[in-house]
Amino acid sequence: MTYRFFVVDDDRHYARLLSYRLDKDAEHEVHVYHSGEDALDALDAGTEPDLILLDIMMPGIGGMETLRRIRLLRPELPVVMISAQGTIDVAIEAIKGGANDYITKGQDDLVKLDAVVKNHRERIKLAREVESLRGEVAGKYGLDEIVGDSPAMEEVYRLIHKTLRGNLTVAIQGESGTGKELVARAIHFNSAHAPDIDGPGPFVVVNCAAIPSELMESEFFGHEKGSFTGAHVRKIGKFEQADGGTIFLDEIGELDLGLQAKLLRALQNREITRVGGNDTITFECRIISATNKDILKMVADGSFREDLYYRLFQFPIQLPPLRDRDKDVLVLAHEFLNKYTEDRSEFAGKRFSAETTRAIAVHAWPGNVRELKNAVERAVLISDSEVIEVADLMLDGPQAVSPWNERIRKGADSIQTQPEMGGDGIGPVGTPDTEPAMIVSSAAQPAQANAESSVLGEGDTIVPLEDLKRQAVVRAYELCDGSVDRASVELGIGRATMYRLLKKYEISTE
Repeated sequence: MTYRFFVVDDDRHYARLLSYRLDKDAEHEVHVYHSGEDALDALDAGTEPDLILLDIMMPGIGGMETLRRIRLLRPELPVVMISAQGTIDVAIEAIKGGANDYITKGQDDLVKLDAVVKNHRERIKLAREVESLRGEVAGKYGLDEIVGDSPAMEEVYRLIHKTLRGNLTVAIQGESGTGKELVARAIHFNSAHAPDIDGPGPFVVVNCAAIPSELMESEFFGHEKGSFTGAHVRKIGKFEQADGGTIFLDEIGELDLGLQAKLLRALQNREITRVGGNDTITFECRIISATNKDILKMVADGSFREDLYYRLFQFPIQLPPLRDRDKDVLVLAHEFLNKYTEDRSEFAGKRFSAETTRAIAVHAWPGNVRELKNAVERAVLISDSEVIEVADLMLDGPQAVSPWNERIRKGADSIQTQPEMGGDGIGPVGTPDTEPAMIVSSAAQPAQANAESSVLGEGDTIVPLEDLKRQAVVRAYELCDGSVDRASVELGIGRATMYRLLKKYEISTE
């Protein structure tokens, strides 16, 4: 790490002495100027020092005037004043003028110089580390980190960019695992911040589903010492912590009605009072909430306050499930594979087989992006060869989760979680399978009776249910001219299920 110093002194011998002292360290880069004008010209030209050692008594504009101009150009730039005058009045004047420290020539000045430089080096190093971490965080949660170029995601990007225009209250909706917190962080770290705030400010997360309701008020607003049993010290609440930044209210649909009323008041007035306290505390931060629930339905049944809904859902963003993102699935899968293996040399060169790629593409991914990421990283560890096979993904078996579109009860207004699905993905285990709808084109109407007879069998013949399913799938696929999407819609099943059935019954899709 290199540290750049300006030595500004009209006394060439003393300037050379300081330069020699600093140059003994290989990490130091020293620039010597013999007038304030030359130093200011260097700043104007873009040469940025980490510390300026500035003499007070110089011809021309002088040290104090140079300091004043430096403060106009670079308010945060550390400046240490140097003078042969050791009086306390001169030192006070320098500090009042904005100097960070003061060194008197001839009074252990080189020893003092070493101590000053050491202290400033530590501060500079810390500042650079903070800036580096800030850059890494901003890069990690930048918009580029949200992968996908499907039409559904293009709409999400469009909405995110609109939120950056002002301090809108944003509500992110989507199924579990769609990346709601990632979007919230992207909005936070890419928003313009106030000029008096260094960086985007804090990003504070509150998981409304993970904290018991009796402790949530303290979590939100904080509490005073002794306000309740166990309150041994004062606690600062999440809203105070988020002042100047963003508070992310995750799983907002889990908040009980009593706390909803208190939250509404806090959001309306931008004021809170700690539990057990009397002082009113103001805060100013962006509010972002997220939920995987149907909040409008909750408003209708009275489990979510309508006034809080309008307060939180000023700008809603709906995240699409992975099954609706077309080719984004494969793009994400390769992104997760590359990221997981790039820093792990023992897994370098791992790749998906053609069969694995197809399995990833047709799987419904009910757990969305989170499930896909977990499956890819697990497959990298499980795979015993360079090529990752379908079995390594562990998409089937007792650990598999039934796809969302197979949990939807036809005609229902909301998603209902059903019992474990059967092996072919149609119908829950231990219950009659849901029959795929029979499709009969207008051209086939005259032969409808014969078609039904061929499907159901002759006379007392009982056709196995599996055969009926196969015939339904084949017929739908043919009548829909080989369109998997149309056939799956007509049958009332998911697209991924349709692909599995076509593969199961060895029906060619080429």
